[in-house]
Amino acid sequence: LLVVTEKGTNIMDTYIVGADGRASGPIPNASSGMTPFGFSFDIRGDMIVSEAFGGAPGLGALSSYHPMADGSLPINTASAPDHQAAPCWVVITSDCRYTYTTNTADGTISGYGIGEDGSLSLLDEDGVTAITGPGSVPIDCSLSADSRFLYVLNGGFGTIQGFRVEDDGSLTPIGSVGFLPMGANGLAAR
Repeated sequence: LLVVTEKGTNIMDTYIVGADGRASGPIPNASSGMTPFGFSFDIRGDMIVSEAFGGAPGLGALSSYHPMADGSLPINTASAPDHQAAPCWVVITSDCRYTYTTNTADGTISGYGIGEDGSLSLLDEDGVTAITGPGSVPIDCSLSADSRFLYVLNGGFGTIQGFRVEDDGSLTPIGSVGFLPMGANGLAAR
């Protein structure tokens, strides 16, 4: 299955991929919330999607879906709020216990616990699991292969900030590196 989020239409298109690698579709699915953006799949097949709600302050959310072979996207959790602005990229720990999203407009990271049924629960009542700093613009994030470390690309500062992922899902800052050119986009860890 291929999935494409359409921010402007609040649609998530799925394409069924055949054995020959060819995709057929699209099959339109309504997003639970407005402005679906970044997403990631866990090893159980669930998909977690950030919802930026047009960047409106305090309205960001994540939703969880369980994609089906026919291209439909039944909802596990509909628009679980993170009380932040413009959640962007989404990562999921390899053990499927936690998911994180960068809140681009607020300079924060929100963490959620993931239930065995794919349900989401916010780790911190205010939605702030970590702060990337005043004036920062966290635009992308990636987990190390063992999911022990989360790295965030701060577009406003041209830095990559690191956090240790604790057993309870909390994030502990471990430092940053800088001097990336302005306009740098994309981040992958291994």
